[in-house]
Amino acid sequence: MCRRANLAARIKRLRQFAELSPPERGLLLCASLLVAGAQLALWMMPLRWVRFVLRVSPAVSPNLGAIRVKRLAWAVQAAALRIPGATCLTQALALQHHLAWRGETTKLHIGVAKDIARGFEAHAWLEHRGAILVGDNGELERYTPILA
Repeated sequence: MCRRANLAARIKRLRQFAELSPPERGLLLCASLLVAGAQLALWMMPLRWVRFVLRVSPAVSPNLGAIRVKRLAWAVQAAALRIPGATCLTQALALQHHLAWRGETTKLHIGVAKDIARGFEAHAWLEHRGAILVGDNGELERYTPILA
């Protein structure tokens, strides 16, 4: 029964992918490669090295529209759901790299929180023009920033 449910879920995902427009499919595939690459880099190197490796010179192109930026954020979040171990930090780094490549500036935030019930937690989110693109869990005020 579990195998059948797993197969049905895969077929549903393939159908959803096929229903996307060709540009959206390309965007999702590109985001999948970026998220997987960022996750692999985080497994292999310290964060400061990963940030150095993913740093790109901003493109000399006009800024993207707000809708396009949100679509890139959607693609990164959708890709992260299908990549094992992809965290909020992975998503933020992948999207930051993608947007920098397209000439957009962003701000990566990492914060920590500790309470009795949850213990120690860390969280990352990416900000662009005052709006949070990935990582908005509704509780960002709980986190004390350690990197911005």
